Amino acid sequence: MKLVTRRSIVIVLALTVTVAVLWGLFAARGQAPNASTLFSPLFEAYQRIKSNFYRPENAPDARLLKGAIEGMIETLGDPYSRYLPAEDYRQFNEGFEKEVVEEFGGLGMQIEVRDGKLLVVAPLHDTPASRAGIEAGDWILEINGESTEGITQEQAVKKLRGPKGTLVTLKIRREDGTEKIFEIVRDIITVKIVSHSVLAGGQVGYIQVYTFNTLTRVDVEKALKDLLARGVKGLILDLRNNPGGLLNQAVDLASLFIDEGPVLKVQSRNGSEVYNSKGNRYPNLPLAVLVNRGTASASEIVAGAIRDHQMGVLFGKRTFGKGVIQTSFTLSDGSAILLTTAEYFTPQGHRVHETGLSPDVLIEKESEILPKALQWVVSNLGRTCPCSPPVRYDHSARARPSPFLVWFAP
Repeated sequence: MKLVTRRSIVIVLALTVTVAVLWGLFAARGQAPNASTLFSPLFEAYQRIKSNFYRPENAPDARLLKGAIEGMIETLGDPYSRYLPAEDYRQFNEGFEKEVVEEFGGLGMQIEVRDGKLLVVAPLHDTPASRAGIEAGDWILEINGESTEGITQEQAVKKLRGPKGTLVTLKIRREDGTEKIFEIVRDIITVKIVSHSVLAGGQVGYIQVYTFNTLTRVDVEKALKDLLARGVKGLILDLRNNPGGLLNQAVDLASLFIDEGPVLKVQSRNGSEVYNSKGNRYPNLPLAVLVNRGTASASEIVAGAIRDHQMGVLFGKRTFGKGVIQTSFTLSDGSAILLTTAEYFTPQGHRVHETGLSPDVLIEKESEILPKALQWVVSNLGRTCPCSPPVRYDHSARARPSPFLVWFAP
């Protein structure tokens, strides 16, 4: 057998440490496996590759280690868990910071990779993507003539972001199977947080929340105070095409409308945790919450909590159905793994992941959602919540599988 290099020995030692850690975890649970039997094929395969593969330049240690980690994560069968090499992890963190507090050049849409295919979660408000007609649920088949089959989120972001004024050509497939070509010019995407106005002759306050970043709760409360000072007697909270964001901001925002009790329940392998309302100091005016297929993650937390506490009524379309939480774990070489570590449920224990929230009033035509919600709010002026939907709602109707499954905004 040929000798392996010093670097190869380091890789083997690193894997040995990993095995030792795993052994310790199993032993602590009284389930210690035979380590030599369980992990020896891994070392044997590594040594055979390093000693015998006819093109050694294609088998550097870093690539083999990356492949081993990716293989383990792939076997989990979870589209949200993935491995990020050091440079990709650095860009991931930079991208998250831009989406939360800054601006960037791109198209303005949240994307997700499902089974190696690129999906639009939601076009962001007043961006090149939304103005061009990109819709939540569109599958992006090609970017500038290149297939997206097998693409990663990081690769897609690199292709879709770019300098202002440059052109991107997208081939998309709609949910009904039709295909379209879009030519979209990149622009500076400024992350808008909240907007508000008055409707119905000043009687109804309208608040639209576009994302959940570090300022969301503060901006919504400012809007709420302004509307109440102007004498509104009812409210509309628009969460359409809001793909989510920070969990703590979802809890804080929901607390503005929920007096007390749980906002969501989180279940992990180590047990459960309840996030409670921080208290509501404002009157419980009649509240309509607008949702659609682009309402996801943190937005679903807020909508589900308001509905379960009967502090508002949901109008629109079934939501996205993203009800799991990811945690990043940095590895010794600066790379990281993103693992799904928990799932959340509404206060009454309803599952959101892969089912979404079915609205109290289902409205398929997007242009009719706001008018019908406004009509309901106006008809309930002078009352306070808890409030009931205008039609009897069957909770069993929620459990319909969604084709959708942490994402980026190129």
